[in-house]
Amino acid sequence: MYRLLDCITQEHHFGLVAVAALICVIGSVISVHMSGRLTEWTGKRRLVQLPLAGLITGATIWSTHFIAMTAYEPGYEHGYEPILTGASLVVGVLGSFAANAGLAFARGAAAPVMAGAIFGMTVSAMHYTGMRAYLLPGTIQWNIGTVIVSVILGAGLGALSYGLITRRMRGIPGRAWPALAMVLAICLMHFTGMSAIEIRLDSSIEVPPKTISDNAMALLVFAVTAIILLIAMASASIEVNMEGETRHQLNHAATHDPLTGMPNRMWLTRKLDALKIRLDENETARAAIMTVDLNLFKEVNDVYGHAAGDAVLRQVALRLIEQEGEGERITRVGGDEFVAIKEGFRRIEEVQSFAERLHAAIVEPIDLDEVSLRVGASIGIATTLEDGRDPADLLHKSDVAMYRAKSEPDTPICQFNAEMDRRNREKTQMVHDLRQALQHDEFELVYQLQNALDTLAPVGFEVLLRWNHPLRGRVSPAEFIPIAEETGLIRDIGRWVLREACREAAQWSRPYSVAVNVAPQQLVQPSFIEDVMDILMETGIDPARLELEITEASIIDDQAHTLKVMHKLKAIGIRIAMDDFGTGYSSLATLQAFPFDKIKIDRSFVQDVHKDAQRAAIVRSTLLLGAALDIPVLAEGVEVEDELSFLRGESCASVQGYYFGQPMSRDDMRRIACEGDDVAESAA
Repeated sequence: MYRLLDCITQEHHFGLVAVAALICVIGSVISVHMSGRLTEWTGKRRLVQLPLAGLITGATIWSTHFIAMTAYEPGYEHGYEPILTGASLVVGVLGSFAANAGLAFARGAAAPVMAGAIFGMTVSAMHYTGMRAYLLPGTIQWNIGTVIVSVILGAGLGALSYGLITRRMRGIPGRAWPALAMVLAICLMHFTGMSAIEIRLDSSIEVPPKTISDNAMALLVFAVTAIILLIAMASASIEVNMEGETRHQLNHAATHDPLTGMPNRMWLTRKLDALKIRLDENETARAAIMTVDLNLFKEVNDVYGHAAGDAVLRQVALRLIEQEGEGERITRVGGDEFVAIKEGFRRIEEVQSFAERLHAAIVEPIDLDEVSLRVGASIGIATTLEDGRDPADLLHKSDVAMYRAKSEPDTPICQFNAEMDRRNREKTQMVHDLRQALQHDEFELVYQLQNALDTLAPVGFEVLLRWNHPLRGRVSPAEFIPIAEETGLIRDIGRWVLREACREAAQWSRPYSVAVNVAPQQLVQPSFIEDVMDILMETGIDPARLELEITEASIIDDQAHTLKVMHKLKAIGIRIAMDDFGTGYSSLATLQAFPFDKIKIDRSFVQDVHKDAQRAAIVRSTLLLGAALDIPVLAEGVEVEDELSFLRGESCASVQGYYFGQPMSRDDMRRIACEGDDVAESAA
């Protein structure tokens, strides 16, 4: 230790030692940074970085050594042999390259330690190669023990440095500690190695004239160091700029919609978080959130294809962006839904004016290649003036208001109010109660007679669902069925209805048919066919007695899939009826394409059919169509004798409705379905 301190303090020029240390620190920081990148990058970036990192690390070792050597003052003439001096640089660069290659590609916990040890050995190899180039009028004697200590110090501190690099500590410590260990590895190895020498002068040995002097060596080292550090700094600058640009591109891609270029839901989330902070900090700040949903967009996709739908969305997006003013931003949050934010307004009329501008821009005709299209828009508004100051809550309330606007075609722009909040809470509560209803056995089936028109004898029953709520009493199907369909709960409810109807029908003594309504959400279930077959096997009912009623809306949504499902059901033996005929979009084409066993005329056409010429014409046309296609027709909603007489005169096959009584409970139904023929006929 004393020899080491004596070597540094008595045999070296302090100023040049400080320069050597500074070069070592700068080079080590850059080397640690680039070596760390090798552990993070892959592919071509790593392959390009590897030789550059080796060059900078090797040059740092070499520069530190030879600047420190120019600081060494033996007190007599000396110089540096050119070839070995250059060879020492090659040793430093190649050894550093090998160490960094081990760091980048080797696997296992010991790999960084081994790579760091190679780095330390490179420092030693470069040092002693450089010392071979040191010429003076005498010989250098080495203290082998001190030499070994210098090599161990270099290898150990090098292993520590590379081990710290792979720990990937964040912030300044993540670069400072590995760089400090690298500086100590280079400097302690060098000065410990220098303390191992003892010079014995020999007058017979002369310094060759063609050597590199201290001044020339200093200029050479500084030139090489400057060039390499400039390369390193330029590389780091390019890397930082590229990373910044890449981060910007990735952030833009993550926060913007690729189709329209508008900010997306992630951007909106960040915007709402920032808006919440501003609203909390400034009680006078105001904000409004609008949810915009396009009307008729699904029809554009269905009729003209998704390419046309995408073109419509791009056009709408451009129009909306053009409407943006100061303090106004619009985002696309998915599908055909957008969210607009307005800040810095004083009166609610300013918000309404912004919403009206958006609506007017959307409803203008959209000209595509060969067609001109129109879409509408429903806009819901919520503001901090009346609806709270939580942006997330405002977004929810604007969504509620938008759905209210969508349900009222004459009011395309709707502002949130307490009544909507009440309805939304009721809807939320109903969804919760529906989830509990199946578990608590709150549903009940009732049965409506279907009768042959020629004899008025029963031919079957349509199963209808009723909900006996524990607090609200009986809830109308018109109230809970749409919510069950919207939330997807209809799948589980529909499965329960089908199972209970089949189980009940299997117990009847008379082979009446049982008709069960099937919701569109059930048809798209991958397991629907399997569920039906399981229920048939479980209950033992004859498939020919089961009739599934499908509305035309179920077919329009996905015709190819529905047709496939219907053919599978028919193959089992199940009959299929088209329900609510005449209320859909393309009933004639649907009847021709799909294998229906029955047509059910909607009650809206049967009511007062004997007094309304237009309804009578529709019913006659339907009956003629059914006869031409050999599909029997059932008329729903028969309530009076005159309606029955009209249908009998037009040769309708069967009827159902309140004329034959209200939907029956299970016990009342069993008096018909489970008794003898005479009882059944008298009941009819």
